[in-house]
Amino acid sequence: MGLAKVQIQIVPLQQFPHHYDLVMSQALAKKLEIRTPLIWIAFGSSVAKGRVAFGQMNSKLIRISSHLAEQLKMNQQPLIRAHFDTHSLRLRFGPILGILINTHPQEQHAQPFGQMTRFLDECTAAGQSRGIRIAVFVPEHLDLNQNETTAWIKQKRKWCRFTYPLPDVIYNRITSRRVEQQETLQRKLSLIKNHFRIPLFNERFLDKYQVYQILATNERISHKLPETFLFRDKRSLSLFKRYPTVYLKPNNGSLGSGIIKMTRTREGWIYQASTSIGTIRRTLGSNYKMIQFLQQKIGKKPYIAQQGLKLMKFENRPVDFRILVQKRKEGVWKITSAVARIANSQHIVSNLARGGTVRKAGDVLRELPYPYKPSLAKLRMTALDIAKSFEQSADGHFAELGIDLAIDTSGKIWLIEINSKPSKTDDTVINPTSHFRPSVLHLIEYVLHLTNKGNSFPPPAPSTISWIKRRRIQR
Repeated sequence: MGLAKVQIQIVPLQQFPHHYDLVMSQALAKKLEIRTPLIWIAFGSSVAKGRVAFGQMNSKLIRISSHLAEQLKMNQQPLIRAHFDTHSLRLRFGPILGILINTHPQEQHAQPFGQMTRFLDECTAAGQSRGIRIAVFVPEHLDLNQNETTAWIKQKRKWCRFTYPLPDVIYNRITSRRVEQQETLQRKLSLIKNHFRIPLFNERFLDKYQVYQILATNERISHKLPETFLFRDKRSLSLFKRYPTVYLKPNNGSLGSGIIKMTRTREGWIYQASTSIGTIRRTLGSNYKMIQFLQQKIGKKPYIAQQGLKLMKFENRPVDFRILVQKRKEGVWKITSAVARIANSQHIVSNLARGGTVRKAGDVLRELPYPYKPSLAKLRMTALDIAKSFEQSADGHFAELGIDLAIDTSGKIWLIEINSKPSKTDDTVINPTSHFRPSVLHLIEYVLHLTNKGNSFPPPAPSTISWIKRRRIQR
């Protein structure tokens, strides 16, 4: 099997050698291990038959006819990987990494993808350096009948719209649970995985209570979980009897929205709720009034009730630690980054969407004024154990997890949440001057791991070899 990085030039059909579809140098053909002029050419889900002409020039340039480019739904490629499989006689360009988002870009805007723009720009640049194409698309543009999608591709510093084949790998960056759960999209994702056999990772949001149930059965992790019940479960009432603080969280919530903190005092219970402008506070006299009030506030919305913890604070503000865990080129979990998220003084949660700030985890750990505190290495090891344990029991394909950990005043590490869609906005970047954030480079490495294994390459159709044999006989 041969591999090379090449440049694709599309040439009008009338200017192309008669009866040929590609032209490449003999040196490049040797590197790719192409020994026959009759091959199959693939770009994403597009596959076409082709005949190669071998030239004398010594170049990485491959010229293809406009007719073949149209069949492959391919545009000019400044640098792309070319991989030839000597068994199936298939020359594959790419891979194409499709990034699935839920909002249409504002094409004339300086930041067409809003706060995701810089992340997608970095993905494109990092992908191009490794010969990978990045195609950004929305669910409505997936046309599985035609094996194609309308996608935004960055060319000459501008995001442009093209018709592209279905990608080799799909990374789900949909940020709306409502959009992700739509029946039409779920049908499309099911077909993509099961019929087209395209690897799709981080395919769904995580349900807080399901995550708790998955990990509560794991002996290595269960003692790190705050006791948790569904709020409508009668067992949740026991939390208010046994713990001085209880948190109530939307089961499908994100960004710290809708979180309620209940604190027992001599006078009764103090209710605190996180909002976009700060924390609402109210005193409730008795247990009965407190439960009645919560039931009215929460209504039928799915909520969990969770044991409150006496956590370490940084400068008298709540702090937790987001550990980003990713799969890389080996296909195994590794730590990418560890940051401390410090709550705004007006909020009960540390989420950046609620005015929190982010600092390097090691710096904050050193400054925490507590005698018993874990090392950064222990935090990282805990996150890695959680990611591995979660993957063993959870359904679905995940390659990136945000593990939120907190430390109580005795130094014990607790798991607060696992996030399958960790934020990619600019305010999460510790070092904004670096060319690529590490998470982008690791994302590209994992895509190469998947495609190098051949996971995204369907087996050749029965007609593949027979077509080539027939052509040889006819010659």
